This record gives sequence, C-alpha cells and structure tokens, in this order.
Amino acid sequence: MSSEPDREVYAEGGNYSMTLGDGVAACRVWRRPDVSREVGAAYAREMVGVFQRIAREPTARVRGAVLDLREVTIAWGPTTDAALGEMFGALEGASRRIALVSADDALQMMSLQRLLKAHAPKFGRVFVIPADAFRWAGSFRQGIG
Repeated sequence: MSSEPDREVYAEGGNYSMTLGDGVAACRVWRRPDVSREVGAAYAREMVGVFQRIAREPTARVRGAVLDLREVTIAWGPTTDAALGEMFGALEGASRRIALVSADDALQMMSLQRLLKAHAPKFGRVFVIPADAFRWAGSFRQGIG
C-alpha cells in the first residue's frame, strides 16, 4: 500500500503484507489464483490473529488500520467472510478505526458495508481512494468513530 521506507513490516503471509507507520497499520491483500479456496480461507484465518495483535498495540503506535482489498476476488466464501468479521470486530472492540479500501465494484462494497455494519459499526468505513482511507484511519480521536 505504501512504499515509504519508514514503514515497518509487521506481518506477512501467503497473500498479505502488513506494515506500520505514522500510527496506521496498513494491510494489503491480493488474489492468489494458484491456491485453493480452502488455502485462501486459511490465510484469512491467519490474518485474524494479526489483527488481534494490532488491536492490542498501544494507541500511540496504532491509531487505526487500512485494509486494502482492491486486489482480492470480489466475492468470497463463508470462512473468509467470518474471518473478515473477526478482524473488523477486533479493531472495533479496541476503539480503533478500520478503513477498508474496496475495488470500484458494487458487490464488493456492499459485502464490506454489511460486514462493517455487523462487526465495526462505529469505527469502520469503506473507501475507494487509499489516501482518503489513510487520512481517516490516522486521524483517530478517542470516542469519535
């Protein structure tokens, strides 16, 4: 997401990479047509643990997170859907903003809005422009969603 050299690599997996910098955790996820749907779902389950760790970081280190989903499949299965809900819920429970960067696709945007409504209604928002997502995620003020 951000190629700035001052971002620290926080976690990497089979189809994702998360970095930290300027108070924002930035996670980029990409499509892996060479792996099965089950393996892709396992990557999503792995990311739940990463987001749970991010939610426990001090607010001075992580005010919010940006999850870039522009390069993933537009629709996903129930295991991935549940994992996304857990990721969003972990940040919501820690009062951290979660900015989702969606592909410019109505189906994906609706799926993400549905998940946010259920798991991060106060601290979640969908964007199509990454810079807007970063600005919003990094401008956290206690008690403001």
